[in-house]
Amino acid sequence: MKEIIQHEKYGTIEFSEGTVLGNREIIINGQPLTKKSNKVFYLADNTAVKVEGNLFTGVKLNIDGEIVQITAAGKWYELAIYIAGFVLLMVWSNSIALCSIIPMVGGAIGGLLYAIPAVLGFSVSVKQKNPILKATICLCSVLLGLILCAIVGVAIVSAL
Repeated sequence: MKEIIQHEKYGTIEFSEGTVLGNREIIINGQPLTKKSNKVFYLADNTAVKVEGNLFTGVKLNIDGEIVQITAAGKWYELAIYIAGFVLLMVWSNSIALCSIIPMVGGAIGGLLYAIPAVLGFSVSVKQKNPILKATICLCSVLLGLILCAIVGVAIVSAL
C-alpha cells in the first residue's frame, strides 16, 4: 500500500507499507526518513515521527505532537456487515431447522473459516474510496466465509 498526501506544513508525504511483512517507508518532500523501528522514524533534524493507528482507526503520523492522518479509518457499515454475517453464521449453525436445509459448521471452526475472508476483505475494503465498492467487497467476503462454512458443513454431514 502506498499513500501520497499533501500537507500544508510538511509538503508531500509518501507512506508505503508492505502487504505481507508490513515493512514501512516514509518519504517527506523527497527525503527518506531514517528508520529506527517499524513505528519510529526520524527526520533530518532528529525529530521523531511515530506511526500510530491500525485498520480500524486509520494510519496516522505523529510528527512532534502534530497528528497527520494518512489513511482513512474503517467505516461503520463495513463493521456492521461483518458482524451481521457472523451473527447469521452463529444463528444458522445452531438452528436444527436451518441446518436441515443447508448444513453449516459453526463454533471455533466456523468462526475461523468466516474470519479468514472477513479479515482479508476488511483490509482490502478499508483502502478503497468508493463506498459502493467498499460495501461490495464486504458483502463478497462475508458470502465467501458463509460458503466456506456451508461447504465444510455439507462435507461433515455427508461423511456421517
